[in-house]
Amino acid sequence: MEKLSEKQLLVARQEFKPYLASGSKALSKLKLKTPLSAFNQKLNTTFESLGCVGYNSEKKQLTAVVNIKMTSGYSGDLCTNGSHEYVRFYIDYKDGDGWEDMGVVGLNVHDIPTKKDCQGDTEKPISYVVRLDINPKKKFCTVANLPTVRAVLAWNTIPEPNDPNLTKGTYVWSDKKDAQIQIEPLQFFMPNFPVLEIDDLLHTAILNPNLSLNTIAFDKPEQIAALQKTKQSIIPKDLQFNELVSLYAKDKIEPHRFGYQLLHQIQNTAFTNNISDISSVFEGNNISLSDSLMHLNALNCNTNYEELIGVGADYNREALVGTIKVKKSSGYSGSLCSSGSKEYVSFWVQTEENCNWVHAGTSSVTVHDINNMPSEGLFYSVVLPYKFTDLKKNCDTPQVLKVRAVLSWNVPPSDMNCANWGNVVESYIQLKPKDTWHGIGPKLTVIGGVRVEDIGTDGLTKAGTFFDYYDTPVPYDKCAFARLILVEAKTNAFLGQKYKIRIDNLTTGESSYLNKSFKLDDNSESTANGDNEYTYYGDATNNENNIVARFSPGNDDLLRITLEHLDGSTPDSQVIQMDNTIPNITLDIDNYGECSHFIKGSAISGKFSVTETHLEDYQLRTTLTNSGNHLIANGTLSTIGDVDFTTETSETKNCGEITLSAKHRVILDSKRIYPAVSVRRIVCLKDMH
Repeated sequence: MEKLSEKQLLVARQEFKPYLASGSKALSKLKLKTPLSAFNQKLNTTFESLGCVGYNSEKKQLTAVVNIKMTSGYSGDLCTNGSHEYVRFYIDYKDGDGWEDMGVVGLNVHDIPTKKDCQGDTEKPISYVVRLDINPKKKFCTVANLPTVRAVLAWNTIPEPNDPNLTKGTYVWSDKKDAQIQIEPLQFFMPNFPVLEIDDLLHTAILNPNLSLNTIAFDKPEQIAALQKTKQSIIPKDLQFNELVSLYAKDKIEPHRFGYQLLHQIQNTAFTNNISDISSVFEGNNISLSDSLMHLNALNCNTNYEELIGVGADYNREALVGTIKVKKSSGYSGSLCSSGSKEYVSFWVQTEENCNWVHAGTSSVTVHDINNMPSEGLFYSVVLPYKFTDLKKNCDTPQVLKVRAVLSWNVPPSDMNCANWGNVVESYIQLKPKDTWHGIGPKLTVIGGVRVEDIGTDGLTKAGTFFDYYDTPVPYDKCAFARLILVEAKTNAFLGQKYKIRIDNLTTGESSYLNKSFKLDDNSESTANGDNEYTYYGDATNNENNIVARFSPGNDDLLRITLEHLDGSTPDSQVIQMDNTIPNITLDIDNYGECSHFIKGSAISGKFSVTETHLEDYQLRTTLTNSGNHLIANGTLSTIGDVDFTTETSETKNCGEITLSAKHRVILDSKRIYPAVSVRRIVCLKDMH
């Protein structure tokens, strides 16, 4: 294929969607300027590419860095809708089941002019991070769980599901990257977990979910003792210095490595008795303290054991993310059944106005000795939620900032410089534009997983709506909502103040205030007082998404959700339409029985029905014909009853199926579209004689 110039590539980006939409027969009518061979290629990374891929065990999130390299080619500036980068993640647990599709997450990108930073360097590439919540398979701590993650990037088209080898979809502007990660072990099945002693407590807690274990055990001394023993059993053991000496003798791990915390204490203490105590510990294990200090002082930015390989920012859910490569099998203070050690990353952001560095905070991830460490290492992600509110600008002034991440093993970084064990990485991030809302009171921003401006007065989603959490498109228009409703709001200006959530049922005429406790992002609870008042928690570390309510209405009614601020400012409301009823579909085949057979080549008839208020479409298909997956009937009517159908059958097939499926336009649990429902009938065919 001929190599295209930058100008030709920009034209190709503009013509990409028309090319996809045209179909092979209409291509000639488009009169494209781009050679068709350019659209037949795969993995063109001129405009975007994948950087680091990793995993954060605390949040159970897969992460990937998307590097945006060019100034234009992303369908418009920040004041337009721009375009999207999509990353689909796969995991191979190496258990024989192959790649498992974990889901997809999106990223809104735009044309961002390239400027110079405070040091005169070009602000490209810009490093964005996408994060996907997963529920991984787990193992006991005695066996390391080291699956391979595959990230597949595609611009403006969602990578095809269940296509890890890129054989089904179009991957023109795309990239692919693998990394090995470590999944945290099971926590309630540690070697000393007292299963029998805590059985009664767990049984009572499961039957009474509103009671905590501490409440259940309150007046029962034997259960209090069992609970304390359980707590101790699930807390991994800290290995003492003498245990580390024995553990690392064979691997010849340096004393200034496994004794780093003690050596750091000596360097930072003003008390001679502390120095004397630590000296005794070293001497008692026949290790020279002075030699260890000498070796440590000669160490700077050492990356033999771990290395920070990338840093970026989550554009959608506002967080700073660093990716660490752990390189060795030992030297991390113990196995998975111990407490291990910490990899700390401290983040700094440079403001463009005065070129000052602002400390954003420090986060960490736990690492351990892994016997079967892969040769390419293991990749961990450190996530620090951070609110960029004060640094944001209007959409006509893109805000690109330099971020510096400092890695330090087992001791938090003390400044912006290199630690003994660790290194420093810098990159560029881009902030979302400042919100244009200028109201006084708090404002509802997201309900049921979509932004409030994308919900119509009928309580259904509008056309072109995106899921706010993962920035992926909602596949249908006019969607209702089911099960868990997540409510988010702008709350940073009201930290510590009180609010109420009123629910008006516009179908029944009933009204009430929420008063049940709900979970924040760090798994802590927000609890209402006796007057149904909650407290605003907008701090990024415990309420990353500014959640003000979680509740499950469990009905099919039209609800108005109102956020009432107690300073007398104007309440903010939004109407949503609930639909918790699963589509009712039936499929009956004439003369169908458990042992019945139909004659090959004969017609099969029957009836089907579909009832669903928010139906997208239904399809009746069969694999009994020679044409394979044959469509018998389809439609979009929300209610059809006992519709007759007839289908021919193959003269050569021995069996097949008839399947009725219905897709309903309902958002489930504020995160995804409700899966289609289906009913299937297996049909056996026999010869005439």
